[in-house]
Amino acid sequence: MSTTSQKVIINLLISIFFCASSSAFESDGKNNINWDDLIPTMPVLKNPFDDLKYDQLVDLDFLVSVEKMLQENLISNVDKTFEEGIEIRHKMEEEGLNVNNLISEYKRMEREITKRNKMTNKELEGRIIRIPGYALPLEHQDTGVKELLLVPYVGACIHVPPPPENQIIFVKLKNAYVIEGIFDPVWITGRLSIKPTKKTLSFVDGTSGIDTGYIIDGAKIEAYEEEWRGTGDSSEKKF
Repeated sequence: MSTTSQKVIINLLISIFFCASSSAFESDGKNNINWDDLIPTMPVLKNPFDDLKYDQLVDLDFLVSVEKMLQENLISNVDKTFEEGIEIRHKMEEEGLNVNNLISEYKRMEREITKRNKMTNKELEGRIIRIPGYALPLEHQDTGVKELLLVPYVGACIHVPPPPENQIIFVKLKNAYVIEGIFDPVWITGRLSIKPTKKTLSFVDGTSGIDTGYIIDGAKIEAYEEEWRGTGDSSEKKF
């Protein structure tokens, strides 16, 4: 299976997880919220591929990729990849699977996930919130950071599929802040606005465009310490 195909299936599975883990926002009288609060209440998205073995799911993903490449004229029906797709389809049909129905369901899931990933919690518009996460610097001022992306887990957006748009916050800090490392969690406090943006995140070997669903302007940042101390390595913590 190609690297591109692997990324597609990983992204699909990650998206299913985020949709399934959403929860309604309930105020506890404080400003603290968690990442699930950023996702609006919606019916749980059931995984229609629970009955498939992992290798069957991989094969299905490959067939979807082949179909997309054909539509985009990236391959033709004489390419080796196309021939491999025919063999995989035949194997899946011999396993008793309805390949056409599975492909249709896969595409339906992609459309639904894309729609859900853009959905934001309107109840949070304009509210002062405090949320923990990991900071990915965007713009520096001297030795400090003025703009960043806040994400729920360490390593997000770095050589892996990014979280959904409603799980990334674009943060503009009131004062420049020195970030010791992307493995150190922080608290962000400020007024949250629902405002889709697209930011460019720089890496050592290139850049990546990241879509975000929220913004906090004039935010305050502080180290995240007492809440997680003694619970294990912070680099493994997902908020």
